Amino acid sequence: MLFFGSKDRKAKKQAKAAEKQSAALREEALENTRKARAAIGEDTLERIRQHLEGKENSPLEQAKRQIDAMNPDHVTDNLRHMIDEDKHK
Repeated sequence: MLFFGSKDRKAKKQAKAAEKQSAALREEALENTRKARAAIGEDTLERIRQHLEGKENSPLEQAKRQIDAMNPDHVTDNLRHMIDEDKHK
């Protein structure tokens, strides 16, 4: 005999199991992060953070973000124009 709603119970059990597994993975990741911070040291992490922030704000990175924000056809036209100018010089 089939029981109505047995699929719902199975789905709920699977969802709870997945949630427990997800929580365990998150806890493991946090523990690994704590261990890495302790091994590396806060001063080293701060130097890395400052370096990355400086790199993100460099003129080259700013230009890359501006180009990415532009219309691709407009960028292509400008590049072709620059190449043509170089050929005529």
